[in-house]
Amino acid sequence: MTAITRLLIIVAVAVLVFWLVTRLRNSTRRDRVSFRPVEDLPLEVQQSIDHALAHDKKVTAIKLYRRATKAPLDAAKAAIDVREWKRG
Repeated sequence: MTAITRLLIIVAVAVLVFWLVTRLRNSTRRDRVSFRPVEDLPLEVQQSIDHALAHDKKVTAIKLYRRATKAPLDAAKAAIDVREWKRG
């Protein structure tokens, strides 16, 4: 095996390890919550969520969102918080 081949293999392995570490690090970060905005849901779901929020039933709104999207609790809460904030 020539020296250049060895060098290329070492560089390729280093790049692969770097890529894997950054992917792992990004996937385990808990400071970002990804969710689908309520505006992207079907109109009847949006209306149900807005009705629940209008009657101060935030937990119901979160349940409606989770049922429609299968989202985890933290994402559903974030989406409903944003919707509530946008409604004023």
